Amino acid sequence: MSDAQIEWDGIHYPYVAPKQLDIDPSVRLHREADDEIDPVTHEILRYMLWSVNLEQGNTMLKISGSPIGAYGHDFNPAILDEYGDSVLMGPFLQFLSGAVNSGVKWTLENRGDNPGIEEGDIFLANDPWMASTHQPDVAVMAPVFVDGQVFCWVANTLHQWDLGGTAPGGFNPAAEDVFWEAPCIPPLKVVEGGVIRKDVEDLYARFSRMPKLVALDLRALIVGCRVAVERIQDIVERYSATTVKACMRKLQDDSEAAFVRRLDTVADGTWSAENWIESKQPGDRGLYRNRLELTKKGDRLTLSNRGSHPQIGAINCTFVAWAGAIMCMLTSQMLFDQMFVTEGARRHVDFDLEPGLINSATRPASVSGAPPGVLQMTTGLAELVISKMLATSTDPELRTEVQSVMGAMSYPQTSFAGKDQRGNDFTGFFLDPLGAALPAFSWRDGEDTGGYSWDLQSTMPNVEDTELFYPVLYLWRRELPDSGGAGRYRGGNSAEWAVTPHKTDSVRMLNVTSQICLPAPGIFGGMPSSTHRYQLVKGADPLGRAGRGEVMPTSIDEVEGEHRWLFAKSFDDRVEDGDVWICGWSGASGYGDPLLREPAEVETDVAAGRVSEPWARRAYGVVVGDAEATETLRAEIRAARIGGEPARKVAAPDPEGRSYGEGMVISDSGFSCRHCGEELGGLDANWKAEIAKSRELELTAANPIIREPDIYTDEQVAYREYYCPGCATMLDNEVVVAGSAPEADSRIRL
Repeated sequence: MSDAQIEWDGIHYPYVAPKQLDIDPSVRLHREADDEIDPVTHEILRYMLWSVNLEQGNTMLKISGSPIGAYGHDFNPAILDEYGDSVLMGPFLQFLSGAVNSGVKWTLENRGDNPGIEEGDIFLANDPWMASTHQPDVAVMAPVFVDGQVFCWVANTLHQWDLGGTAPGGFNPAAEDVFWEAPCIPPLKVVEGGVIRKDVEDLYARFSRMPKLVALDLRALIVGCRVAVERIQDIVERYSATTVKACMRKLQDDSEAAFVRRLDTVADGTWSAENWIESKQPGDRGLYRNRLELTKKGDRLTLSNRGSHPQIGAINCTFVAWAGAIMCMLTSQMLFDQMFVTEGARRHVDFDLEPGLINSATRPASVSGAPPGVLQMTTGLAELVISKMLATSTDPELRTEVQSVMGAMSYPQTSFAGKDQRGNDFTGFFLDPLGAALPAFSWRDGEDTGGYSWDLQSTMPNVEDTELFYPVLYLWRRELPDSGGAGRYRGGNSAEWAVTPHKTDSVRMLNVTSQICLPAPGIFGGMPSSTHRYQLVKGADPLGRAGRGEVMPTSIDEVEGEHRWLFAKSFDDRVEDGDVWICGWSGASGYGDPLLREPAEVETDVAAGRVSEPWARRAYGVVVGDAEATETLRAEIRAARIGGEPARKVAAPDPEGRSYGEGMVISDSGFSCRHCGEELGGLDANWKAEIAKSRELELTAANPIIREPDIYTDEQVAYREYYCPGCATMLDNEVVVAGSAPEADSRIRL
């Protein structure tokens, strides 16, 4: 590694080959492994290691006093080899473990001689340039020693309630730089020779507004690591160090073989996706591009952030976090059968990185808002570019992983603080949006409020649990019809919640999010999702209404008072006694042209309350209960798309070639419509600009739960759809900012 890669103010890459690590000679690594391991022993050992990693996480969970651990599962355990390369990640919040391996490598390079890496030690870190996605995500990393050598590492990362800084809870939308935020802690020894260092623990707890709970969570992390260390040492004693190491090596090698085998079925090419972050700080009305480009050539993938906006305000993300977001989607979509062994993908991924952008921020940029913003948006962008790539696969099983964007591309982060119902100081944030909408796939609808595919254990807490911990009373929490993107397969719907202060005078709210103005894009003609929406109603007095025997409100329309729409970044909204705070979160986007959806499926959605009748007509062209009217309406919509009667009929035999998504086929001669055979240009051409028919609409035409963008931004925003010029099938769509040209998002080389 170069000096620039390991300095504190620079970029530290999460994957460094073992031979590139500069480790002090005093740190002896256990490198020996059996040349072969018999299949039965390997199966036994890999499930034993999996159980150890789960026990590490569950031990932490049982000890932690944090709602974000107990209900949000905002943590993840990991086992890494002696070099810090991944062996197993836990099935919780995946991108956390994508950062912690960087912390292990940094520790190996920079802590070997002073203070030393010894048996019984545990290191703590939260520095987002080294080991974390942002400062509240604290990692502990423990070397596992066998015969005086570092055999492997175990690690656990858990989001902390509060680690200080100028904003309760650690998310500061007004931060000018990192010094406004919670302190960044490079790896330091918190446990030495098996004993917690009291000076370090006191310093760590001293940062926090909630020192007792933070100290408890620190103990939970430490005990989780200790349990994992002991279990691995027991396994080594039973099976021998070289046999267990052989199992670890085989897990990594099998993961690589599976990844390369799947890459072999995919065409070479370049795919891109972008979205926009709103508001660099409270009061700002700007939009800032977050762009991701994926290039596949042979058995290697290159990910680039070029074209993204320079780092600015409080919306930035470090490279460590950005890369972790990408890796968790590669794991989800391409290593789904490898027990969260990410090493196979890491060995074949390169990063074409431009430092100093909002997704590769250099110090002293503010980065506390990264996870709910740029990081989570990057998981959605990665989901899109990986899906576009997998759509070229010759493997039918792999093509089932083609999907739209899960909800949401940003987390509607609302931190809140004040005095709780017991008179104690509190801070936290709402976990309801963990009931995220799952994406539409190339073969099925998305699940409503189903969670995240990169956080398999995530749970939406019961409202009673939130009411127990915090001084709020829920008025409702309900799913939102139409919030999922329309498509041949529908994106999952999201939900909305409303609370009022209870047994406290007021609650202080801080918002750190985006995607209030711009929706998550669909794929292959699927339509965008809804957007987040925040609303504060002053003087609603719902509890007073209940005391007078009136019915409690169950929707926005029933809440009386002064309605205020709130913004993506806000530092000090006060929700006082009698006020109502409402938040709805974004759904998942759609897959494929909505006019290709079977009318019976749309009618089932309407009957179940998932889609409204007006939206069924507008997006799907379905008149409920009238097949003839549906056929007529769909013909009218197709004609309106291209300004006249289509020259070709839909559902002609598929042209020869390889399927590319729902609407196109690719062959040596280029793109063509799979529904009518119309030629759409060469594989390296921008078919959207050169061949397709298009029209520009108001952004609100993309989804019923989108507000006028000029409420939030001064940028000109529109919604553009692209159609086959032969049969008027919608092949793609995109949100247009400042009149941008059609994006050439797919360049394929067969």
